Amino acid sequence: MDARKPEQGVPRSAWQWIEESGTFTTSVGHRIAYRRRGQGPAVLLLHGFPTWSYDYAEVAADLEDGHQVVTPDFLGYGASDKPDPYDYTVTESADVVEELIAHLSLGEVDLVVHDYGAIVGQELLDRRRRDALGFAVRRVTILNCAIVYSAYRPTTLQKLLIKPVLGRFVASRVTRSRARAGLDAVRGAAKLTDAEFENLWLGMSRDNGHRLAHRLIRYNAERDLHHARWEAALLAWDGPLHLVWGLADPVSGAHVLERAAELLPHAKVTTFEDVGHFPQSESPREVAAAIRGECVRSR
Repeated sequence: MDARKPEQGVPRSAWQWIEESGTFTTSVGHRIAYRRRGQGPAVLLLHGFPTWSYDYAEVAADLEDGHQVVTPDFLGYGASDKPDPYDYTVTESADVVEELIAHLSLGEVDLVVHDYGAIVGQELLDRRRRDALGFAVRRVTILNCAIVYSAYRPTTLQKLLIKPVLGRFVASRVTRSRARAGLDAVRGAAKLTDAEFENLWLGMSRDNGHRLAHRLIRYNAERDLHHARWEAALLAWDGPLHLVWGLADPVSGAHVLERAAELLPHAKVTTFEDVGHFPQSESPREVAAAIRGECVRSR
């Protein structure tokens, strides 16, 4: 098999993932990396902090049989530009998504969001609520995130990173081993293998992106200001909604899902008992099935 052209349905290495990525330049001049693979209804997968679109590698490989799978790296992440210093915002991330969808000439998408990507997704749904979104959303699948802000439990590291001066110092001390420990701390029973972590680290550390954590995490300050509006956007969403959740997540696990299910009683819920913050990589086959709309047995 040609390493530059992996077979459909086969998960890519991070290097292959980057090599397969296209790029486009935003209206303000930033280069954004994205992958577009497969044919069929478009599925847009939005990643979280502090990783990158490679979180979805196995899910994307599964979905490419029957779907057009689009996986962008937000500004500051993965293979996209990482300006520094820079004021990274949720608003600009949502703008990037809208410009990407227009660049790809997609009229509608299934929206799959996780962690930071869910905040961006809520901003997009708020724009839809105000008839200001440039594309249609067919259905929404939400993976672990703090969609109910009052239930959110940030890690100690996240609390430190958001502090104006201390955050920059802490980010400057992020190392490969510390990043791995941080990711494993929010996962469930399945901790990262060496190969899995190296694939993630390739995008996280590209262009010293791991040193930007204090800038990227400023979304928490935005969420403090706008969480009511963003939660209202979810309440106003009248299409299919699926909450796919790892219950063993200490940051946004069972405690967040419980509140979310109360606020969104119309949502379909799938839970995984021993899965943590990253169900898309901890339980990719089941997550892909959930995105397809197939019956998935909670475990």
